[in-house]
Amino acid sequence: MDKQKVIEAYRRGLITLQECGQILGAEKEQLDKLVRANHLRRPLSSFLTVDSHM
Repeated sequence: MDKQKVIEAYRRGLITLQECGQILGAEKEQLDKLVRANHLRRPLSSFLTVDSHM
């Protein structure tokens, strides 16, 4: 399974951090680093939201 997809599933609350670690075969400290690194690699557009009430 793609590492990015697993991390995204964790971020969306679909799986727990422990489940994420089990899928990726990583320890908690490694997961924290992966999640942080993945967060920094996301394009700026992923942080922007569109207000549909305008």
